[in-house]
Amino acid sequence: MFCSCYSKQDDGLDASKSSKNVSRYYNLAKNKDQNLKQRQTAINTAYKLLFNGQNDTLLHKVLYQKSIIHYSQKEYDSLLYYNDLLLNYLKGTQNYYYLGKANYLKAFYLDEIKFSSDSAFYYYNQSNKFFLTSQDSSRVGYNLLNMSYIQQGGSDYFGSKETITNALVFLKNTKDVNYLASAYNVLALNNRKLLNREDAIKYYTKAINITKSTKSKLLYENNLAATYIDDKKYDEAIFLLKKNLQDSIILNLPKEKARSIDNLAYTQWLKDGKDVKENLLNALDIRNKQNDKSGLVASYTHLGEFYTHKNKQKAIKWFNKAIDVSKIIKNPKGELDALGFLINIQSYNNKIKSRYINLNDSLQKKALKVKTQFAKIQYDDKLKNEEIQNLKILTTNQQLEVSIQRRQKIIYLLLGFILIILTVFFTYYLIQRHKREKEQEVYNTEKLISKRVHDEIANDISVLTNFVEENSDLHKASSKQILENKLHSIYLRARDISTDISSIDLEDFKEELKNLIIQYNTNHVNVITNLDDFEWFTVTDYKKIAIYRVIQELLINTKKHSRCKRVTLIFNDKEQDRIIIYTDDAVGFFKSDIKSHGLANAENRIENIGGTFNFETSPNQGFKAVIEIKR
Repeated sequence: MFCSCYSKQDDGLDASKSSKNVSRYYNLAKNKDQNLKQRQTAINTAYKLLFNGQNDTLLHKVLYQKSIIHYSQKEYDSLLYYNDLLLNYLKGTQNYYYLGKANYLKAFYLDEIKFSSDSAFYYYNQSNKFFLTSQDSSRVGYNLLNMSYIQQGGSDYFGSKETITNALVFLKNTKDVNYLASAYNVLALNNRKLLNREDAIKYYTKAINITKSTKSKLLYENNLAATYIDDKKYDEAIFLLKKNLQDSIILNLPKEKARSIDNLAYTQWLKDGKDVKENLLNALDIRNKQNDKSGLVASYTHLGEFYTHKNKQKAIKWFNKAIDVSKIIKNPKGELDALGFLINIQSYNNKIKSRYINLNDSLQKKALKVKTQFAKIQYDDKLKNEEIQNLKILTTNQQLEVSIQRRQKIIYLLLGFILIILTVFFTYYLIQRHKREKEQEVYNTEKLISKRVHDEIANDISVLTNFVEENSDLHKASSKQILENKLHSIYLRARDISTDISSIDLEDFKEELKNLIIQYNTNHVNVITNLDDFEWFTVTDYKKIAIYRVIQELLINTKKHSRCKRVTLIFNDKEQDRIIIYTDDAVGFFKSDIKSHGLANAENRIENIGGTFNFETSPNQGFKAVIEIKR
C-alpha cells in the first residue's frame, strides 16, 4: 500500500488534488495500526504536498502530527523545530485548539525529557489559557493536573493543592475517570505532606474507588498504606500491604514489589518490634538489582532506624549510605531525614548539625523560591492577558465612539422626524376622540332626556288629559285641587329633569354645595350648617351628585311648603357611615303627603347609592330627615 502511495507521479499533483492527498496521507500517519516508520513516511509526504498547495487548516494538523511522531521516535530536535514552526504559524490566529495542543506538547517535552519544571509549568499554563478559551474542560483539567505535579515536585504543596482543587472542577466533566483518580492521588499526597492525614486518607480512598486501572489502584493502596504508617494505623497498613503482595501485578513490578516488602517490614517493626531484618534486606536487594536509587534511599533509612537501638555503628553506616545516594540523585529531603536520625545518635557531632541546619534552610529557601516562581508565572500571564484585553477594549471603544458619533446625527434627525409625526398624529387623535366623546355625550344626554320626558312627563300629561276628559265639572273645588296637584307633580318632574341635567362642579364640591345653601339663606330663612368640617374629597362622585340633589330637594320644599324660619344642616363623618341630619321649624305635614312634597324622589336617590333616608314630621311639629350613607 505504501509503495503505491509514494510514487514519483505525486510530485506533479495540482493544487486541487493536493488537499485530498494531504488528507489521505495525514490519516495514514494517524493510523496506529501502522508502525512508526510507515507513519513518519506518510506525514513527511503530507507535509511536502502541503507546500505545493498551501492550506492553513491542514498545515496545522500536519505539523502537529509530525511533531508527535518525532517525539515518539525520540527525535527531539525535529520535535522542537516543527512544534515551534507550528506555534509560529498559529500566532495571531484564533485556532485555540491547536494553540493549546502545541503548547501542551512543548510543556510535556520540557517536563518529561528536559526536566525543566519552570519552563514546563509556563507552557502548561499557556496551553491551559487556550483550552479555556475553546471551552475544552477535559484538556484544561489535564494541564492543571500536570501543573500540580510540578508544584508538588518543588515542595510547593499549598500551591499544588490549590491547582489540583481547581483541576477537579474540570476533570469531573471528563469520561476518563483515571485522570480524576490521579487528581485525587495528588491531592492526597499534598495533604499528607501538609500533615493533614485525615484528608489524605479520604482522597486516597476516593482515588482507589473510582480508578479503572488495576495497576493504579494497587499503587494508590501502597500510598494509602504509607499514610496509615504516618498516622500510626499499623493494622490498616499491614492489611493493605499484605493484600497487595498477593497480587500478580505487584509481583511483576519489581520496584513496587520492593516498596511493598520494605513498607510491610518497616510497619511490622514499628508495631511490635518484630525482627524484620531479612525482609528489609530482601527489599534492598531488589532495589539494587533495579538500580532504584529513590527506593534505595528509603531502604537505607529504614535499615538505619531498625539498627538505631540494636547496633549504632550499623545504623550510622546505613544512614550515611542514604545520604550518599540522596546526594547522587539530588534528593535533599532524603538527606535531611537521614541527618535528622544521625543527630540523635551522634549529638556531639557539630558537623552533622551544621549540615542539617544549612540543608534545612536551603530547602526552605528553595521551596519559597519555587512557590514564588510558579506564582509569578501565573501572575505575569494574568497581567499580560488583562493588558491585551484592555487594549482590545480600548480599540473597540474608539471604533464604537467614531461609529456612534457618525450615527448619532442620523438617529437624532430620525427621532425628530418621528416625534413630529407622532405629535401631529396624537394631536389629531385627541381632537377626534374629544369630538366623538362630545357627540356621544350629546347623544346620550338627548336620549336620556327623551326617555325621561316620555316616561315621566308624557305619561303624567296623558293621565291629566284623561282626567280632564272624564271630569266636566272642573270648576268644583275638589276637582280644581286635584288638577292643581297633578299639574304641580308634572312641574316637579320637569324640574327634576332640568336639575339632573345641569352640571355640578365635583372637583370643588364643597364650594358648589355652599353656593346652593347660600341661595336659600335669606332674610326670612336662616340656614345653619357645619359644611366646612366634612371631608368631601373622600366621597365618590356619584354619591356627591345624589347628596347634592337631595339637599337641593329638601331646600326647595322648605321654601315652598314649610314657611320655616330656621334650617339646620349637620354633616357627621363616622367610622363606617356618613350621616346628614336636616331639621327645620316648619309647619310639617302628614307622612301620607310625601309625594306632594317630592320626598319620594329624594328617598329613591339615597337608596340607589346604598343609603337610607328616614324622616320625622307631622303638622305643626316641624320636619327632620336623617340620611345615612355607607363609606
